[in-house]
Amino acid sequence: MKLKYLLLGLVSSAFLLPSCVEVDELKPQEGVGLQQLNVKGYLVSDPTYLYDSEIDEANGTITVKVPYYISDVDPIMGDLTQMKLEAELPSGYIFSPILSGIHDLAAGFQTNLVDPRGGSRPFTIKAEAVKSDAARVISAKLTESERTAVVITDPENEGEHGKIVVAKTSSSIDGALHEVALTVSPWATVTCSSIDPITGYVDFSVMPEITITAQNGVDKTVYDVSVETPEILPNGIGYISALWGFQIYEGNEYGFEKANNTTMAVVDDYLIISNFKSAGDMIVLDRFNGKKLDVKVNTTGMPTDRQFRAICHDDANHMIAASYTDNSTMTTPTAVRIFAWKDGIENPPTSIFWADWNGEYFAAASGYKTRELFHNVNCRGDIFNGDAVITTTVLQSYRCWFFQFKDGKPDGNLSIEYAGGMVSMWASSNCAPMTNKAPYGYIWHTGNFRGTVVCVPAGTSATRGFNFDQPSSHWWAGPTNTRSCDYIEFNGCNLLAVSNGNHAQTSAQRLYVANIGPSPSASSLKDGFIFDSREGNAAGTAGIPGTGYSPTGMTSAYTYETGKVVLGDNFDEPVNRAMGDVKFARSSDGNAVQVYMLTPDQGIFAYELTRFDL
Repeated sequence: MKLKYLLLGLVSSAFLLPSCVEVDELKPQEGVGLQQLNVKGYLVSDPTYLYDSEIDEANGTITVKVPYYISDVDPIMGDLTQMKLEAELPSGYIFSPILSGIHDLAAGFQTNLVDPRGGSRPFTIKAEAVKSDAARVISAKLTESERTAVVITDPENEGEHGKIVVAKTSSSIDGALHEVALTVSPWATVTCSSIDPITGYVDFSVMPEITITAQNGVDKTVYDVSVETPEILPNGIGYISALWGFQIYEGNEYGFEKANNTTMAVVDDYLIISNFKSAGDMIVLDRFNGKKLDVKVNTTGMPTDRQFRAICHDDANHMIAASYTDNSTMTTPTAVRIFAWKDGIENPPTSIFWADWNGEYFAAASGYKTRELFHNVNCRGDIFNGDAVITTTVLQSYRCWFFQFKDGKPDGNLSIEYAGGMVSMWASSNCAPMTNKAPYGYIWHTGNFRGTVVCVPAGTSATRGFNFDQPSSHWWAGPTNTRSCDYIEFNGCNLLAVSNGNHAQTSAQRLYVANIGPSPSASSLKDGFIFDSREGNAAGTAGIPGTGYSPTGMTSAYTYETGKVVLGDNFDEPVNRAMGDVKFARSSDGNAVQVYMLTPDQGIFAYELTRFDL
């Protein structure tokens, strides 16, 4: 954008024709027609832009107003000694000498304006570098959020303030308010108490007053900042969008290692990725933008000779980690350990469970003692307050396992249940509890080419479980595989998210989210469809920002970036112990839930579902 200056019009004298004067006696009157005089100038170095002039008829000057800096971004001044002119003249008028040629308008160019009857008057045409009087906020962008509407209103009257209103379309906005990039009028300056002197970002979280001072140092505009919440739906899902996503490559900057990072937990603003080899090296990301954080999970008191593949979070924002125990080969200790972080991941965890496979607690597992325990883990309830249940699945056991807790301590012995549905369970199968105590309601999936998702409503019947009908759209055509699922209740909805892929293309995984209702039936998964990360909602990918063939829409072994190599294949079937994880998490304000999908060695992405009616 180039700076423009308005031509100040001339005030012309009135032209009265006396009735007694002959026509041939008329003489040009001073000022007659000069309101039509228009002179513009341009730099020889850049003839693209014409600059307006200011005409002072009384003093005989025409001043071309050239911006002080002719660039919006670089301090480049125009060469006023190398300029050309062009003019629009009243009928019959000429300049003498004519305006053609290159002129030094810094010194001034002398000419005469000659009228049709031979009269003339001298004019000096010169150029002046003028500092801009523009003092506006052109745009405000939350650097950590792409889903935000910001409305800027300039003041209507002198002395009033302008307004910058941020629409809170996402729960991620609270954190993103701390770094807002302002674009202002060229060469204007920003004064604000919350501006970072190094980055220039403004902290909107304190609702600051922002003053924009024009290049001329005189003109100023003051803006007030506010954050407004859009209309909220009393029930249902409103705005949905992708938060972020990336593919996992060899040599990645996040710290992912092949077959090492398989499950997730959400605590506060953190998304934590497990580390099979070393719990102290779990990856910590910002849950709202996916950036790696310099934060360590405190593992003080956890045994260093145990592997903690399975992590999750409870309904009260506590992280839980369960020890992987391979009792099939006796290659790991037979004591099962579970830890939970009561006061945030920066503080030491609490040991909430310690029991041996061969002890009384595991009496129900007498027929399943040559199994691998805690490839995955989920929790329902507050693990430290009241009732909570921790769930897991065991390879080829075809049963879900329930560890009941009350106020942070085990409550009774292990419970194992099979209540109907597909009899098939692989390493990536997991159990998402719908209740926090018996009688249990839960959802699990087969985790292999059968691609089946099984719903077991709360109750005691040994045959109450059933298979959800496989969706006929927004789902990979069969044979499919499933890698993980999770369940959450939000704003009157019973949300189920499933990671599913085409078994013939084991690399490609997508996320399917549905509202299965409080009393699900076999058709609830397909009938309750909300969105799919690859094809969007029923209206298509345009309806859900971020969907499609991209790192925010799918995970894949086929690279999205030329020259990169995906960390691993993550094939399903038990030989390679393929894994995956899906986790829901609530926002602290209660207006949104986020859902995360991880395909180990291939990719991870996040979506958000809100109550905001946009």
